[in-house]
Amino acid sequence: MSSAVLDRRSSRPLRAARPAAPWHWLAGLIVALVAAGPVMAQPVKTDHVTAELVAERSAVQPGQALRIGLRLQHIPHWHTYWRNPGDSGLPTTLSWTLPPGSQTGDIEWPAPTRLPIGPLVNYGYEGELLLPVEYTAPADARPGTTLTLHAQATWLVCQDVCIPENARLTLQLPVVAGGDSSDAVTPGTTEHTALFERARDAQAAPLTGWAVDAQLAGRELLVTFSKPLDVAAPRPAVQLFPYAEQLIEPAQHEVFRTDGGYAVKLRLLDGAAVPASLAGIVVVPAADAPGAPTVWGGMQRSAEFDAPVRAVSALAWPAGAKALADTPRRASAPETLGGGADLGWATALLLAFVGGMVLNLMPCVFPVLSIKLLSLARQGGDGTPSAAALRAHALAYSTGVVLSFLALAGLLLGLRAAGSVIGWGFQLQEPGVVFVLALLFFALGLNLMGAFEFGTLLPQGLAAWRDRRPAIDALASGVLAVVAASPCTAPFMGAALGYAITQSPAVGLSVFAALGLGMALPYALLVLLPGWRARLPRPGAWMLRLKQALAFPMFLTVVWLVWVLGQQQGVDGAAKALIALVVLAFAIWVGSASSGGDRSPVVWRAAGGVMLVGALVWGWPGGAVSGSALAASGAAAPGSPEAAWAPYDEGRIAERLAAGQPVFVDFTAAWCVSCQVNKRLVLHTDATMQAFAQANVALMRADWTQRDARITEALARLGRNGVPVYVLLRPGREPLLLPEVLTAALVRDALATL
Repeated sequence: MSSAVLDRRSSRPLRAARPAAPWHWLAGLIVALVAAGPVMAQPVKTDHVTAELVAERSAVQPGQALRIGLRLQHIPHWHTYWRNPGDSGLPTTLSWTLPPGSQTGDIEWPAPTRLPIGPLVNYGYEGELLLPVEYTAPADARPGTTLTLHAQATWLVCQDVCIPENARLTLQLPVVAGGDSSDAVTPGTTEHTALFERARDAQAAPLTGWAVDAQLAGRELLVTFSKPLDVAAPRPAVQLFPYAEQLIEPAQHEVFRTDGGYAVKLRLLDGAAVPASLAGIVVVPAADAPGAPTVWGGMQRSAEFDAPVRAVSALAWPAGAKALADTPRRASAPETLGGGADLGWATALLLAFVGGMVLNLMPCVFPVLSIKLLSLARQGGDGTPSAAALRAHALAYSTGVVLSFLALAGLLLGLRAAGSVIGWGFQLQEPGVVFVLALLFFALGLNLMGAFEFGTLLPQGLAAWRDRRPAIDALASGVLAVVAASPCTAPFMGAALGYAITQSPAVGLSVFAALGLGMALPYALLVLLPGWRARLPRPGAWMLRLKQALAFPMFLTVVWLVWVLGQQQGVDGAAKALIALVVLAFAIWVGSASSGGDRSPVVWRAAGGVMLVGALVWGWPGGAVSGSALAASGAAAPGSPEAAWAPYDEGRIAERLAAGQPVFVDFTAAWCVSCQVNKRLVLHTDATMQAFAQANVALMRADWTQRDARITEALARLGRNGVPVYVLLRPGREPLLLPEVLTAALVRDALATL
């Protein structure tokens, strides 16, 4: 063995060891044994990932750097994300607790792969993954001791659904003598050294010898990589990954070979700010360059670039540009009955605004219309408020509507960015939300019937504060209108919402704001226009009758919500909700007892409050009910229209289409009132069922009542994010989307395209 050992990092020969004193011999043996032993780390296994901290070398020297890393072993078909996750997802993070005097660098991200999911594309990793980090040991670390490192690792792991996971990981590193001392020991390899070598090959190195140019024409971005080369030389495909999130559309990625290299055509997200430069990596997929750190023309397996973006009136294509056959492209858009085209931002805003106005006429909003109509009626006669009060009322209602839409949209977009597979109306997929809404609408119905007044249940000071601020009631009615409207998708809304969730947060929120403005406008105009109020009769007994009559739409809403809860939780869940409604009515009656002159109003109100809390706790829906139990409780009668509809099954759809049979899919949910109206007035009629049979159309129902990632993904592929959605799948042709409000004639027109 040579008397000098080469240090890998400094490339400096270590001085040959001098003969050691007898007592040094034992210490040196112990240190050598420690250095040869394995680095101690305990893996953590979740349902989808095995995680552990690993090291490239078996020990560390004082003050020296060592590559360590997070090793993730994914189960088949599951993935985690790169630093820029693409259309959705979250990057993996590490939070360190280190010995004093030591430090770690940032994650050295290996090149990711493109992960298509419906019309979306994410950037991430499958299989075995190592995320390396450079660790520097304390300069005063003593040889023979062990350094203990702790890391809190968090990641989002996804397949059809996304699961946030985390683990508390530990790594123990033996310390050996370094430098020029006679006891210096070179750390040995570990079982993971080869994994670090592969990760090093997959990391981006600076792109050298290539000229990079980025042109921007409108929203189209063309990035070219050029270098004088043999045009006839074989060239593998490349993929481009930008560092900046929410900048480009990941699905829009067209690659061209040119006489001098490559051209990659991208598209900026609508609403994204024009960047001064484009930074990222260009990657040759491992399948095209197995085991090779460099490929055609000296381009690295993964190369880092940063190119200034220059605005041009039209893209200037390099000579010889030819599209690669395997270029990933955006999924084809479905056809829409009556024609349709890809949306832009302005079109989406217009559709959302018009859809918001139409939403006032949808069945979901009818119950809240009763409260709005009563409020309008109270503004007639001798008690007509001032113009300033009417403006304040209209503004408060509109503010409540718009802010509620923005809040729901923010929650929806945030959950989707975190990896949740959800869509519009997601809150009603939670039985607890349905249960609370049933209690709320039941209480509103009792209030309209005159069983109690909200002011009698509130503390005196709070009730007086509310009376002095009538705009609070207007704002609350706006919030309530959105809560009631959220299960519905009106005409024009579906395309606008599908567009909104695929854009940047700013663009998505602007579409939802337009939806809120559209919904608020009709009522605001009725409040502000004075002519119609002069025709109302003077206030009198008719107003009390009107108030009581408008309670019945509220009670019908309660019936619908309890039915939805029964679809989600079975008959037992619906029965518990009904009992909770009775307890709520009793609690209100007890709490209102003080209005009759009782001397202990606080006691009565407290007793009513305790009963209300008891109703909430006792009646709260339990865990998920098995699908088989729900199917058994709601099985369709033989020969009924419902029995003709098979449950949604993508495998069976593929089989039917392969056999040449068209398939009609009804994307529906129990909590979607429009869905139920269309079902009973159109889909389940004898004429429509006969038309389906004559056209030999297979019928399938995608029930979205409870959260179902498969259905959410299917809606996303159709460019939709809520229900109802009706689509006719035709063999060898693009899907045909029908409008949200169905008629028998529309169904016949769709079948005529077969």
